[in-house]
Amino acid sequence: MCKNFLVILICFYSLTVSLNAQNQGDQLFLQRCKVCHTIGDGKLIGPDLANIQNRRTKEWIIKFVQSSQSLIKSGDSVAVAVFNQHNKVVMPDQDLNANQIKSIIEFIAINSPDANNPSQKTPAQIFSPALVTNLDIERGRKIFDGTSRLTNNGPSCISCHNVNYAGMFNGGLLAIDLTGAFTRLGAAGIDGILRNPPFPSMVNGFGSSPLTDEEVKSLLAFLYETNKKSALQFSSLQLQFTLLLGIVVGLNIVLIVLLIRWHSVKKYSTNLR
Repeated sequence: MCKNFLVILICFYSLTVSLNAQNQGDQLFLQRCKVCHTIGDGKLIGPDLANIQNRRTKEWIIKFVQSSQSLIKSGDSVAVAVFNQHNKVVMPDQDLNANQIKSIIEFIAINSPDANNPSQKTPAQIFSPALVTNLDIERGRKIFDGTSRLTNNGPSCISCHNVNYAGMFNGGLLAIDLTGAFTRLGAAGIDGILRNPPFPSMVNGFGSSPLTDEEVKSLLAFLYETNKKSALQFSSLQLQFTLLLGIVVGLNIVLIVLLIRWHSVKKYSTNLR
């Protein structure tokens, strides 16, 4: 029994560490890398980092990220070649430790296109929270509520669906509420439905008027933000309810203690007479 519990505990710890590492990689890529690099979308200021884990060792990447110029000045032929290939644009030194850089490498590896199956979309191509911008969310909101016309003249989402989002009018009731769509379906599920509508009403609306990749991306960003805010609001209400329940229980306990003490004092007073 004890051994089984220990195995479960170790697995849970490993899973927690892995998820934390992935989340850290998301955040660090957004903060430190995204302005100069893409994952599969071509060269930006710096090189496209898709599948960098297959072209360079982790040790080399760590050294280059921490101080590319130090590696170049040391005579490293690969570092010199990369520097020359990209017009000798100096990559700023990054004050990241080895584990932080490894989490970025893991994020890049997970979201890099499969060289053997280029038609298969990666998680990042479907959706990545780390890459969402406020502009994406706002575009998605305008697409959802019909403020922005769709490229292929499809109907607005709000004509059939509702979401609980501040400043937005209530939507239609002909189809399911999409406030918690990300929790129920995930990015891949929503992406699949938007691109290949399985419902007759959606087929009628989008069968001959498909959404573009950019429109799908924006809608995913908006629905992700809606879901996140709804979850935070629910957590806040849950916390308030728990606090209120705790206060009520606490007051009842105090009242019971006072009643017990009052009864004891009364009994003691009666015995003295």
